[in-house]
Amino acid sequence: MKKISMLHTVSFTCLLILALSCTTVKKEKVFTIDYNSFQRRIPIPAPTDELRKEFNENVIGEKKTIAKYNGKTYTGYVTENRKFLEKVMKPALEPYKEELAQMHPVEMINTIALFCHEIYFTYFGKEYFSWGGDLFDLDDPQEKGPRYEYKYGFDCSGFAAMPYETAAYMGLLNPEDESAVFCSKGFEAYARKRGIEDKGGRDGASNNYRVDTIDMRNLGREIFRVPKDSYPDDANLEKLQAGDIVLLPEGHVGIVVEIRGDFYYLEAGGWVCPPNGGLPFQIREALKIFSEKGELAIKRSLPDYGRIRK
Repeated sequence: MKKISMLHTVSFTCLLILALSCTTVKKEKVFTIDYNSFQRRIPIPAPTDELRKEFNENVIGEKKTIAKYNGKTYTGYVTENRKFLEKVMKPALEPYKEELAQMHPVEMINTIALFCHEIYFTYFGKEYFSWGGDLFDLDDPQEKGPRYEYKYGFDCSGFAAMPYETAAYMGLLNPEDESAVFCSKGFEAYARKRGIEDKGGRDGASNNYRVDTIDMRNLGREIFRVPKDSYPDDANLEKLQAGDIVLLPEGHVGIVVEIRGDFYYLEAGGWVCPPNGGLPFQIREALKIFSEKGELAIKRSLPDYGRIRK
């Protein structure tokens, strides 16, 4: 009996240690936050069956051929995100327009960024990447690239610009203000005043002032850099605010948001959010993962504001 009792005790102890070990490992590895775990300023209306049938991740876009001023023609697939904006996003945002207008621009962009990410997440799942995708479908038709043929979705710069595009569309950002340079109307106003060429289209041609990574690299003001393969230091993390743009020199981009007083990172495509359920990812760990691809630059167009809530 004593041997059996001792065996049970040893087995229980081993199981307890294993359980505690697994729990510890799990806690160490969870850097995401689920939307259901915090209260959103703008709730996402439940999709109807009719809307889900029209707007889902499996819809293929239309194939088009366009002629450009450089004398070339381009054939490929185009997105129709504007249709989703006008039919689904705008009606959900409209009741909150006055409240958004009363917010500081940083809080307003943060609220819209979280709304945009969650509503696309709700309809199109964790990976709604579409090469060349932007909110107003300004980019050239695409004939290659990840998920280039899908009707709804964004590439990385299209996604990072989405809250700025949405704010300008709703009349909450003035395109003439330099705060709006990360949206197409704002970039166009900025570029025309300074004689800057729009070269984000195919073969370096214009793409209707759709803000691409090459443009974001030259817009706004730099806040700090994160060296390759490193964590951002605490002093630099304190400089962050919602709406900041995170850029790799050669291309990829994401955006900073604030949730319950903490900073998180969002992106379309890339190496941080999609592999982790597409959810907002804690900023320090996110920037470390992102920096494995190269040095990062943090850019800003909004007024300095800091944290929304301490």
